[in-house]
Amino acid sequence: MVELEKGLETLLEATALGLKEKRDFAGRWCEKYTEECVQRLRRYGDKGEECGFSCEYCSKYKWVIDRSKHYEEKLGIPWLEILRSWEEDRSYWYLNYYQDCNQPCIDRKNIKIFNTLDDFKKSVIHSEYICPSCESVTNNAYECQHCHWKVYGLFSDIGKGVFVYIKDKKKGQTIFMPKAWLEHVN
Repeated sequence: MVELEKGLETLLEATALGLKEKRDFAGRWCEKYTEECVQRLRRYGDKGEECGFSCEYCSKYKWVIDRSKHYEEKLGIPWLEILRSWEEDRSYWYLNYYQDCNQPCIDRKNIKIFNTLDDFKKSVIHSEYICPSCESVTNNAYECQHCHWKVYGLFSDIGKGVFVYIKDKKKGQTIFMPKAWLEHVN
């Protein structure tokens, strides 16, 4: 398999496994599943061809493909490279891994995009971050040294965190808001 397509293949394998095993409740998998469904899913990535069904497994697969294509449009990075990076990082079930808090829309507020990690580090200046819980300044972008509140990706829409994406790494994550970024706004 071509290295670029590795992410697509691992995502397709995870989707097909769920469809074949039918271990969880029936609403998640497709009652009309056949081996041809896997080929239809593959064609969805290439041509946007719909299979005609809307089970949770296939819907999530399509969401991932669409979101990686959104990243391509906004960042200029081929969607297969984005998907491969996500799949390399995924260490748990794809239905839980792929969601807005882990792969947010790039045009959402509280998203910062940097070309390199060095560009990001220069913008943070003193590695000081604002805890969204106690509002103390902490030197850790993920856990407050004072109240021990942790990021875990679910608070960035409330304006106290930020999703940072580093283009050359093809990686993004939610962190506490860097103090330097707030100082430049005022």
